[in-house]
Amino acid sequence: MRHGGGDHAARPPRIARAIRALSIPIILFWLGIAIILNVVTPSLDEVGKAHSVSMSPKDAPSMIAMMHTGKVFGEFDSDSSVMIVLEGKQDLADEAHRFYDEIIKKLKADPTHVQHISDYWGDPLTASGAQSADGKSAYVQVNLAGDQGTTLANESVDAVRKIIAETPGPDGVQAYVTGGTAASADTGTAGNKSMQKTTLIAVGVVVLMLLFVYRSVITMFLALVVVGVELMAGQGVVATLGNLNVIGLSTYAVSMVTMLGIAAGTDYVIFLLGRYHEARQSGEDREEAFYTAYSGVSHVILGSGLTIVGATLCLSLTRLPLFRSMGVPCALVIFVIVAAALTLAPAVLAIGSRFGLFEPKRKHDERSWRRIGAAVVRWPGPILIVTIGIALIGLLTLPGYTPGYDDRQYMPDNVPSKVGYAAAERHFSPARMNPEMLMIEADHDMRNPSDMLVIDRVAKTAFHARGVGRVQAITRPLGTPIEHSSIPFQIGLQGAGQIQNMKYMKDRMADMLTMADQMGTLIGTMERVYDMMRELTDIMHDMTGQMKVMQGKMHDMRDLMATFDDFFRPIRNYFYWEKHCADIPICWASRTVFDALDGVDAMVEDMDGMLVNMDKVDVLMPRMLAEFPPMIAIMKSMHGTLLTMHSTMSGIMNQMDESTKNSTLIGKYFDQAKNDDSFYLPPEVFENADFKRGLKMFLSPDGKAVRMTVSHQGNPASVEGIATVGNIREAVADSIKGTPLENAKVYLGGTAAANKDLQEGAKYDLILAGIASLCLIFIIMLLVTGSVVAALVIVGTVAVSLGASIGVSVLIWQDLLGMDLHWFVVPLSVIILLAVGSDYNLLLIARFKEELHGGLKTGFIRAMGGSGKVVTNAGLVFAFTMCAMVVSDLRIVGQLGTTIGLGLLFDTLIVRSFMTPAIAALLGRWFWWPLNLRKYTTARAS
Repeated sequence: MRHGGGDHAARPPRIARAIRALSIPIILFWLGIAIILNVVTPSLDEVGKAHSVSMSPKDAPSMIAMMHTGKVFGEFDSDSSVMIVLEGKQDLADEAHRFYDEIIKKLKADPTHVQHISDYWGDPLTASGAQSADGKSAYVQVNLAGDQGTTLANESVDAVRKIIAETPGPDGVQAYVTGGTAASADTGTAGNKSMQKTTLIAVGVVVLMLLFVYRSVITMFLALVVVGVELMAGQGVVATLGNLNVIGLSTYAVSMVTMLGIAAGTDYVIFLLGRYHEARQSGEDREEAFYTAYSGVSHVILGSGLTIVGATLCLSLTRLPLFRSMGVPCALVIFVIVAAALTLAPAVLAIGSRFGLFEPKRKHDERSWRRIGAAVVRWPGPILIVTIGIALIGLLTLPGYTPGYDDRQYMPDNVPSKVGYAAAERHFSPARMNPEMLMIEADHDMRNPSDMLVIDRVAKTAFHARGVGRVQAITRPLGTPIEHSSIPFQIGLQGAGQIQNMKYMKDRMADMLTMADQMGTLIGTMERVYDMMRELTDIMHDMTGQMKVMQGKMHDMRDLMATFDDFFRPIRNYFYWEKHCADIPICWASRTVFDALDGVDAMVEDMDGMLVNMDKVDVLMPRMLAEFPPMIAIMKSMHGTLLTMHSTMSGIMNQMDESTKNSTLIGKYFDQAKNDDSFYLPPEVFENADFKRGLKMFLSPDGKAVRMTVSHQGNPASVEGIATVGNIREAVADSIKGTPLENAKVYLGGTAAANKDLQEGAKYDLILAGIASLCLIFIIMLLVTGSVVAALVIVGTVAVSLGASIGVSVLIWQDLLGMDLHWFVVPLSVIILLAVGSDYNLLLIARFKEELHGGLKTGFIRAMGGSGKVVTNAGLVFAFTMCAMVVSDLRIVGQLGTTIGLGLLFDTLIVRSFMTPAIAALLGRWFWWPLNLRKYTTARAS
């Protein structure tokens, strides 16, 4: 029995005749293409590694923030950075510092790969902020050349690791290179290493499936050769264009190109061979069977290929480079494989069929699938309800879907960056290695006390935002307010000065009391001196009178002596003339007497002069005596005043002592509590050398921009961490409202901010690419089937299929295995499943359309019987090939492969086998609207 084969044999298509006639040149052409491209161009893995593109979305707010921050501070112009973590078995000592300093020195000597080093541990001012609380670990952030994911960034990571490897460290101290860029480089390396293993497993799956399907080693081998040549040609085209920098590549793009190529190429070979075997078993000869097979599946292969090409090209419309990098490479490899499937595979079939190499080894069993078709035609409603119930298992799981953003969870445990993360997390929180960078850019210099108040308000408000665990800024460089910067402390500091002065004041008060005692003694002495002076004045007055009497007597005695001298002058002269008077005793004695008489005159004259002075003293003594009483009174008044002053000051001092007794405790308690409610920096602080160093770290050279490092309480690469980004932005917006920085620009970048952009970008890209893919698939299905309803049913069932399959993947990975699906797995799986999932429905509907001449129900049963096994085999091969990606060292690749594989299994076994047929049976003729089914059936029957 033949089903639609005779007409093809009578009128074979010109393309099929041309391919059969030129089969050898076609085979040689494809072999030449595959060989030349793979000889001239390095392998796809090597090209992908050498021409890797950035995975950072340049238009994302977080990327703009990071780039602008680097530009404003004049430090870096890329988004690549790593963390170098030092870990010691004991506290990091001087040897560790010397090791660290040597590493920093070598890094600074490599400007080709290193752009900036945040050397906080090397500065005593900020060292404690970069060292762990237990003192056994420290870290430094290094900004590298090249955007994350690019070849230059990967080379920069290797350069840093080489420097560390070549720098000998002290015993017990180990250095690690970790961080986002290091993890990205390790992801690429791990993906490239596991690509060969994944490919071998996929090929093994294909071999087993082909052997199971065809029971022929020769058929399996030839089919595998066709798929291999197609894959080599497709990879060669992609590698060549990548090597010429026409297209960009990534680790995931390389993996997806290979696996899609293997799966799609195998599917199309199965389509062709399946239809050929069916024609042969229906009684057609080899040539007729060739034409029947080509005519029966060429439009399906073309439609399927265009669907996949178009859907994957829709990825080029997305904003995220991770998706965009897959669009053109995947579309190219599928385009090449479709071209080969429409030329090379038929050419190999044409030559092989001449020698009987592709003859079926077992009878094509249509009965089972016809029974299924008959059951669906008989009970379409219940079967549809059952399939929807099965789909609900996955669909109801979808609301619990939680995307994963922490790439470390999906990496092998032994990659260097993950080992470094583990070392860091033994001493720091996970957030310390993945901080956020907050920058505020104003239109004026902010290096003044008033703007510092606003900056601290921003830092404080951001710190109090939900999910934030630490904020480092110029006003809190170690994550807590600057010590002694609270207003209560500064007020207390004034009291501290008073307390320090109190001792000196009390000592002076004691001196005052001593002075009062000495003054009292002095007053007593002066009173005694006054009494003695009073007696002395009286004595002096009496003595002056007596001296005057004596003066008169002395004058009388002088006169008498003068008379005596005049009488004895001749005799006196003898005594002075005698030369030997000194030898004559009586002479010398007489002479001595006369000399004494001459002295009386001198004594009288002296007494006259002395009496003059004594008269003056006699006058002055009463006057001086009169001065003593007032002076003593003044001294007594001063003594009393001094005692009064001492008493008063003692009271004041006691009050001051009491008032300043606890004046410094408020500042002490504010410091201990790390309270940031009353921050203030006086102007003189800006002249402090240490503070100037801090300004260079946190403020731009012109002072118009200030940056802050924000660390999360939890893991920033999580849904909760992403939610914290919104809290930070709201807190900053509220804190600058109504301040001089109200019009300042706020920039926020970092791990969580980047993940938030990825989250929003993935949603946007999923909607954009999903809608574009659905529209494209609908148009292609409409062109192939000619029915709007059939096209809508195909698109709708594929949508249900991918929702259910993703739900099942969530159930397996998230709920059973405890690992969240990576955020990019679902969007990419949706795009791939939209494209691939429609293939099998398309093949079924196209075959249904061919069998319409037998009537709706009969044709439907025949279509199910004729295409059921082929479609199922193709779907299983595609599904198992994608599931082979689970052996990849990257769990992301494994999740992507299993999600697509589960979708294909659901689509093959549930949707294509039961759901779509049940809907078609329920709709009946309306399924083919707006086709004129009666005319079409009549034309086909004739």
